[in-house]
Amino acid sequence: FFFFQAEAGIRDRDVTGVQTCALPILRNGVLMPIIDTSTLQEGIVLAENEQLYNGLDCCITHEVLDAIRAIGPAPRIYNFTRALQAPVMDMMQRGFRIDTYERQKGIAHLSDEIQRLTGLLNRFAYAVWDKPLKANSPKMLQEFFFQHMRIPEIWTSKKGERKLSMDREALEKLDNYFHARPMVATILAIRDAVKQLSVLNTEVDNDGRMRTSYNVAGTETGRFSSSTNAFGTGTNLQNITSSLRKMFVADPGYKLCGIDLEQAESREVGWLSGTICNDWSYLDACYSGDLHTLVARTAWPELGWTDDPKRDRAIADTPFYRHLTYRDMAKKLGHGSNYRGLPPTMARHAKLPVAVAEQFQSRYFERFAGIPKWHRWVAQQLQTSNRIITPFGRERTFFGRANDDATLREAIAFSPQSATAERLNLVLWRVWKYMPQVQLIAQVHDALYFQYPEHLNEVDIIAEALSHFDLAFEKDGHKLVVPGEAKVGWNWGNFDPDSNPDGLAKWKNKKDERRRTPLLSQKL
Repeated sequence: FFFFQAEAGIRDRDVTGVQTCALPILRNGVLMPIIDTSTLQEGIVLAENEQLYNGLDCCITHEVLDAIRAIGPAPRIYNFTRALQAPVMDMMQRGFRIDTYERQKGIAHLSDEIQRLTGLLNRFAYAVWDKPLKANSPKMLQEFFFQHMRIPEIWTSKKGERKLSMDREALEKLDNYFHARPMVATILAIRDAVKQLSVLNTEVDNDGRMRTSYNVAGTETGRFSSSTNAFGTGTNLQNITSSLRKMFVADPGYKLCGIDLEQAESREVGWLSGTICNDWSYLDACYSGDLHTLVARTAWPELGWTDDPKRDRAIADTPFYRHLTYRDMAKKLGHGSNYRGLPPTMARHAKLPVAVAEQFQSRYFERFAGIPKWHRWVAQQLQTSNRIITPFGRERTFFGRANDDATLREAIAFSPQSATAERLNLVLWRVWKYMPQVQLIAQVHDALYFQYPEHLNEVDIIAEALSHFDLAFEKDGHKLVVPGEAKVGWNWGNFDPDSNPDGLAKWKNKKDERRRTPLLSQKL
């Protein structure tokens, strides 16, 4: 009942500065009313109030656009983000096909598991205070652990505010108390199962597909965010755990391909420390073939390394702490150190003594000296301009205090994470633009998924898709290359010859000789 500026033949500006329509507008043969916004009085309710609000909203948005255009041409990264709307809308409309049998099977399994775990938790609880215990009740859990079990209170800090919470971080700290460990493990298992069950119970559309809503401008880094779609169905596909992915399947006559970036953020860190601090040692380590084993050799030189890749990998895979190997710890602690994680924080997340984390970081930064130099360079940018510009041209202003350690860590992580997202999004756009024979299905952080007709030449399709990952940066004879690693199959889960023969298996540069197993839901 109101107007959009593009539909108004002539526009006048009233005394309030709000643009109004000077000519009547016809829509489907119906004369639309003209409302003089300069005469409106506060408190008066009109039949067209909602339409009036929407019309004014469009007018003001248009005025903002005019002001932005007056500043000058839009940055390339802005235009690129706008261009992403087309492939993203394609994915959102198509959605992911759901295997109803696997979905119902998962719902039944998780429901039984939650019931079993709840019974186990109550057995523990009755032994302490003669009544049940709810895994998702912070108040009850606090009373149980801090009053009845007499464990010291666990306080956590969230954005500068101290809280007595019962989130995962607090419960993991309680796990240090031997007599609380069985209850903590059971509570965390229940919470994980409940979260997975909520995903399985998410409403699937009538055509048997699950659709998500992607936001191409929802984060500062350029990463997509996702949520339920505009009709209230679907879920956040980016948080689907590996145990639930088997129910997401390719359409009949199609096959899935997933391609993710190899060591993307690590290579971006190596590129930044090389281009900014002229230290290419970390990027060279990324190209060595096994970055995490090399880092393990740096951190624990006393393990008798042999310079034989296979034997050194076997040494790196020996147990170090609980179920984690030296290589696992090198990956965890190395990634944390890249983003200036402090030893106490890394030790807490890795369940290690602080002294071990300190020793690791000392040797790590001695071996890759360009990384702490890059950290100091980021700190200087915060002090002088509060801005960081990524290699892809995305600029971000940090409004937090420049001398705040949390702001510094956020600024350090910004460029590698943003560049990784930008790189993947560019590949996504290229696949959509230049490969009309395939259908985009999903984008998940550092990986994209599409399906292609099975009757086409599989080798040619995967090779063409991988060619779009060819996006190299060069400086002073050094080159940044982030290759893609492809997997193919008929469902989103990982391949297992026994439990999931149709899952995604690593692409080996030759035709996949497997044959699709008919879905049990189709047989029934």
